Amino acid sequence: MKRTGEIALSIIGSISGLIMIVVGIVFLYHKDNADYLNYLHANWTDSQVAASLEQMNQAGTLWVLPGGIAAVLGIISIILMKAGDKQKFTGWMLIIVTIITCFISVFGMIPAIFFIIAGIMALVRNPGAARRQSIR
Repeated sequence: MKRTGEIALSIIGSISGLIMIVVGIVFLYHKDNADYLNYLHANWTDSQVAASLEQMNQAGTLWVLPGGIAAVLGIISIILMKAGDKQKFTGWMLIIVTIITCFISVFGMIPAIFFIIAGIMALVRNPGAARRQSIR
């Protein structure tokens, strides 16, 4: 049975995970950039600068880690969906890993939306119905 919907959602989730990685790396780069720090100190109060830099220091945990998990999860789910024999396992894997990723960071919810839908679709779809229709 073709799993085009699940594969498309997994691709979108993987791409959003890769975008999260890029955003996290940009944050990590800018926290040490002298021009950016001068701009912050010129326009913001010291407490605002400290809060901003604290958030940027946590970018690895908040953006890069869930983005990496999402990218890897998406690729694995695409491979398993193409194989066609482990649909239930793939559905549960998508749902469970997505929930764990959301506990790591709220920003993990960005690719999680796509993975949850793909996981539910993988669990709910009945592969026997498509075979019966193609026989007729």
